[in-house]
Amino acid sequence: MQKALIPLLVIALFGCDRILQRTVRRLDQAPASYMVALDAAVAVLSRHFTVTHVDKTHGVVLASSLVRANIATKYRTRVVARVYQVAESLYDAEIRVTNEMEVSQPSLLGGGQPPHDWRAVGFDHVLEANLMSEYQAYRAGRPAGPPITPTHVMFRPTRTAPMRHRDLPRPEASRPAAPPPAARAVPAQASPPAAAPKPQEAPAKERRQHLFVQYISLGDKYLERRDMDKALLEYQRAAVSCPASPVGHLSLAGVWTELRRYSAAATSLRQAAAAAHGRPLPRTDLGRLRGPDADVVQRLLLLKGWCKQRPDDHDARLLLAYHYYLGGRADEARAAIEPLIRATPDDVAAQYLAQQMEAVQS
Repeated sequence: MQKALIPLLVIALFGCDRILQRTVRRLDQAPASYMVALDAAVAVLSRHFTVTHVDKTHGVVLASSLVRANIATKYRTRVVARVYQVAESLYDAEIRVTNEMEVSQPSLLGGGQPPHDWRAVGFDHVLEANLMSEYQAYRAGRPAGPPITPTHVMFRPTRTAPMRHRDLPRPEASRPAAPPPAARAVPAQASPPAAAPKPQEAPAKERRQHLFVQYISLGDKYLERRDMDKALLEYQRAAVSCPASPVGHLSLAGVWTELRRYSAAATSLRQAAAAAHGRPLPRTDLGRLRGPDADVVQRLLLLKGWCKQRPDDHDARLLLAYHYYLGGRADEARAAIEPLIRATPDDVAAQYLAQQMEAVQS
């Protein structure tokens, strides 16, 4: 009987391996429109929430707000974006927002803390509509509005008192008509030139820069308190508000490294390199990204141990060279980056780090 089961087990293992190979091949050959829709969903959700998981195989993005509390309970917002196929080589996304509350139940064993779990209490259709509008604007290349403050429908103030008579709007007929304004002669030379810049462009750019500085400052405060979830959220907002600046992406890379999410940290590092276009980083930014000496030593120890166990992890080796560079250990950083450049010469982050090291040496 056991001899008869061995061929069946071999066939089953071979079939599972073939299924896994087809899944990986299908992921590598994903259409460009599919990745555009998925990246747009990630960019929109990261402006307002902390993105917790991105499933590129199934086109699912999970995000969550910070846990809040009132006098009665704790609550949060969960967001799920799913990419689906509309037509051939055409993809779109849907976003669902769920409000959840922490529910505690008494333990049957006794003597311990009561177990707790999160229960869905309703859908926030207003926030869903706002996120979908922002998603469509992002896909169309239009500027997005200010970040949305996640709130729960059940905790929003509503007006329950009856409307009184004096609250009703007055009819238009009872209002006295305003006299028409007197016409003034406008001189011909007062007309603006045809090529005058739009007045909205400069304030919008200044506003984005102001938001970027505000997000970076809040992220630094949360990082100093070791509140990684809040720091991650603020740095994600900074990277989205000013994607042309490498500082937001590098700040994200630092938090992802602290959380030991080396693949996400390497992705942020490559985004920073693409945004920098070879420009060197100011000394003030390097000092802020470096952090205290104890944190640098701990990050390097963890990265060296990880790279020793997994020498084929290109992302971890890239981060090791980057943190050698931040720590001022130029020789070790150069020794770590040169094999990466030889193995993958198209890696923008490795090329960018090599350029920064040459600039410091010269």
